[in-house]
Amino acid sequence: MTCVDEILISINETKTGSLSRLPAWDGALYAANTGHHRVYDAAFLDPLPLTATDVVLDLGCGSGDFTTVVAERAREVVGLEPQPSLLAEARRRARANQRFVNGTVQEVGNLFPEDGQFDVVMTRAVLQWVPLADHPPLLADAFRLLRPGGRFRAEFGGAGNIARARRLLDEVSVALGGPASPWTFPDAGVYLELVERAGFDLGHGFLRLVPQRRSFDRASLLGWFHSQIVQAYTVGMDAPTAELFTGEVLARFDELARWDGSFDQTYVRMDLLVRRPS
Repeated sequence: MTCVDEILISINETKTGSLSRLPAWDGALYAANTGHHRVYDAAFLDPLPLTATDVVLDLGCGSGDFTTVVAERAREVVGLEPQPSLLAEARRRARANQRFVNGTVQEVGNLFPEDGQFDVVMTRAVLQWVPLADHPPLLADAFRLLRPGGRFRAEFGGAGNIARARRLLDEVSVALGGPASPWTFPDAGVYLELVERAGFDLGHGFLRLVPQRRSFDRASLLGWFHSQIVQAYTVGMDAPTAELFTGEVLARFDELARWDGSFDQTYVRMDLLVRRPS
């Protein structure tokens, strides 16, 4: 039995806690700390053959700053996002050809019951927040929602992502009875099997892990921690424990510096472009 078989079996044996344990986000704070993602906007879009007639679904549109860039190239962009605060930010900056749906990526099948609605389904920096057991049905939904020949474009944390930061965060969290590495950072082999089982074709596309050195100074890394990292650990903690966790990490924050004295972080991204066969 492969690792992928075990993942598929687990869907039938357990219920995910992802919907009830969704971290709370501050839309304005997150929007102010997305610069490290924006550096890679062109790398995400350049391989994707978007046209002015395309209808796009953005799974987890967040604060909408990137979704608006996509809307400049497409006929319509639909943003799916579960966080009211992030949705408010996205709506504030939206173009006329954008609309939004409140919901999680696990609910996409129910929220969009009609097959073949989209030319492109895309997602960035979101799927690491989705338990791996939820990825097969999500990929199946993305496949169903695409028109024949449509493209699925995704980028999210992969195996080895933010390893230096996770060592400190995990140590503090586990000592307080909290989780270790509470994200999904899969390796390429496992994810290739999931994508192929969903029916996608890699022809003229790719699935790869991409290492990146992302630039931060101490202040911007603090913003990164508060806006998009701490939630992963504290979502299951009571308030006093969450306060202890945050305080201990901040007291040891200088340990997140690299050997060269910078606060740059080593990211590893799962990067893929696949298609629904015509």
